[in-house]
Amino acid sequence: MPMLKQLGDSSFGIEGSAGGDGGFIPVTLNYLAATTDCTIFTADRPYVVKAIRGRVDVAGTGGACTAVIRKVPSGTAITSGTALHTGSFNLVGTANAQQALTLSATPSDLLLAAGDSIAYDLTGTATSAVGNLSVTLNPA
Repeated sequence: MPMLKQLGDSSFGIEGSAGGDGGFIPVTLNYLAATTDCTIFTADRPYVVKAIRGRVDVAGTGGACTAVIRKVPSGTAITSGTALHTGSFNLVGTANAQQALTLSATPSDLLLAAGDSIAYDLTGTATSAVGNLSVTLNPA
């Protein structure tokens, strides 16, 4: 649980429960049809995933195409990582519409250790798909 702390300049900030500066950190992937499975972020300290949202700007036209956002420890293939949410992000969904993914109900799934990565795992063909995915993190 983040806590308030007084900073050196006498202002207030947020501190993660493990110490250090806290606050919400957005991690963003702007995807195109050519984007393949990839790492979006590698943690420099422990974090908790707080939200995952995306927006389809141009819906894909190559048939069914979805993405899963995964927690991937070092040395693990992206496809073997742990899904951070239920369901999937639909790259052929309604254009100009947001999708909020439901986070995993297993608390340990949402905890990132230093060195864990967040990755984009694509299934299907993203023909013409364009959009954005954002993962909101909070220092643990």
